[in-house]
Amino acid sequence: MRLFFFLSAVFFCPAVSGQKIWTFAFTGDIMQGTTYPDSVKGSHLPADDGAGLFQAPLDILRDADLTAGNLEGTLLERGGRVKKCGNPALCYAFRTPPRYVKNLVEAGFDFLSVANNHVNDFGAEGLDSTQEVLQQAGIRFAGLRGRCEGVVIERDSTKIGFCAFGHSKGTLNIMNYEEVNRTVGELKKQCDLLVVSFHGGGEGTKFSHVPHKMETCFGEQRGNVEAFAHACIDAGADIVYGHGPHVVRGVELYKDRFIAYSLGNFCTPYRVNLSGKSGYAPVVTVRVDGTGAFVEGQIHSFIQARGKGPQADPTRAVVREMRQLTSADFPQTPLVISEEGVIHRK
Repeated sequence: MRLFFFLSAVFFCPAVSGQKIWTFAFTGDIMQGTTYPDSVKGSHLPADDGAGLFQAPLDILRDADLTAGNLEGTLLERGGRVKKCGNPALCYAFRTPPRYVKNLVEAGFDFLSVANNHVNDFGAEGLDSTQEVLQQAGIRFAGLRGRCEGVVIERDSTKIGFCAFGHSKGTLNIMNYEEVNRTVGELKKQCDLLVVSFHGGGEGTKFSHVPHKMETCFGEQRGNVEAFAHACIDAGADIVYGHGPHVVRGVELYKDRFIAYSLGNFCTPYRVNLSGKSGYAPVVTVRVDGTGAFVEGQIHSFIQARGKGPQADPTRAVVREMRQLTSADFPQTPLVISEEGVIHRK
């Protein structure tokens, strides 16, 4: 049985030239802080329970019709069976207090991917707690095989579907194209617009470019993200956005559908490398028409610093990086990115 969940809400959205234009806001990885390991209690949590982490991009996140990102880790108060680590002090296991979910709600997140390599950091207890906390908060999520494979959010009489894929145990797998085609295809039958999230590719600055082939990192395959994204659109997706490399990547237009190959680290104030390009934290807004066809987009440039959420980047360093990567990796794409970060067709 395929598992799809529905949430209905009514919002008034003005029409543009007689047709509704939908605005989506997308971010990369979110891990607001962690209580693990216990030996350093409190040193990996932000001040005021992270109340100000999303302040700088708040208006952008809230103003979109739908806002989505990747929840990197678990929402668990304490305990759980931590994944196997040789040295707990060096173990990247993320356990964020459940009360921090209020920051995600206040920031306007409608959907979060949980199809990543940290959702299993604290075993079944971590999975159960994360799912319960998000459900109670009204934030929809997807990406776990047999638990939460897809969701449809209804707004203004339009059904918008979300699903998510990763490369880790228990997630819908980006390398299983039979699963990709089935999941995307079945969800598309139930919605008008469909967004696919994915966690894939190698990690670190040496993986900034999309290599157009299978990627391997830490001894495991991380998918051919270009082939995956194209397969999703072939199966019915209208927008595909990625995360996982901890750095930004380029964007592409395929069959008039928008793809962002990695949005990097968005709000990861502790236990994640934020030096240089690893601190780039964009919000990418994408506007599509009622058929899912790309209208225009915008890269909003933010940069992280330890202990803080994304901060405004007046130098637009993130825009320059994504422009360069797009030009290098997708020279044939009909997209142009301006110096101000506006994404439009040539």
